[in-house]
Amino acid sequence: MYVAICDNEMAALDLLQLQLEQNGRAKSIKKFLFLRQLQNAITEGENFDLLFMDIEWDQPQNGIDFAAAVNAMCPDTQIIFVTGHPDRYYQQIFLKPLNLCGCLEKPVDAEILEKLLQKALGVIQTRKEQKLLVQHKGTIEAVFFHKIRYLESRGHQLTIHTAEGSLTCYEKLENLKERLAQNFYQCHKSYLVNMDYIRRIEKNSILLKTGEELPVSKAKYAETRAAFFRYIGETL
Repeated sequence: MYVAICDNEMAALDLLQLQLEQNGRAKSIKKFLFLRQLQNAITEGENFDLLFMDIEWDQPQNGIDFAAAVNAMCPDTQIIFVTGHPDRYYQQIFLKPLNLCGCLEKPVDAEILEKLLQKALGVIQTRKEQKLLVQHKGTIEAVFFHKIRYLESRGHQLTIHTAEGSLTCYEKLENLKERLAQNFYQCHKSYLVNMDYIRRIEKNSILLKTGEELPVSKAKYAETRAAFFRYIGETL
């Protein structure tokens, strides 16, 4: 598991790094004393399975704001907030779109840390096991569920839009729907969306975290919103 720690106190960075090393579940640990350092690392292509983010910073943007920006760039990165004042922020951490794994109080309790690391590893393992098999150009392609943003049906062709690009095959949307996980929802007769990528639902469209817009049919609008909020509630 590739882990990043972002905190504006070097002592806190060193202590959490030591706890993670003693725990032994992290394959790689990188420390960032400034938000910009972490942002630059992600922009340059570094990927992290798990980010420990301090909430309080001496600037207008706090750790919750920045974690939301990380989520927009890297939806797969799980977030664990670390703070000395959990009572002050326990409501705020749920207000922004985040791949939230949990929240730790400083000083970090080793037992709670272990439970959250187990939770994060469970999510990673589940993602590795969930694949969609489709026939593409005469071969069988395996596409990880968590990388699929949405599926689009046009005529006799179906396009699977992923983080790496698009893949076109000759499948029916209804058939693939049955082979996908519960986080996929049909918002339109021609579109199936991965709810993990939804930023917000508007009257006629869905805005994804990637900036893409998908149509929502009038008949599907109310039930799509209900399904999304139900799913978000189940994953918190």
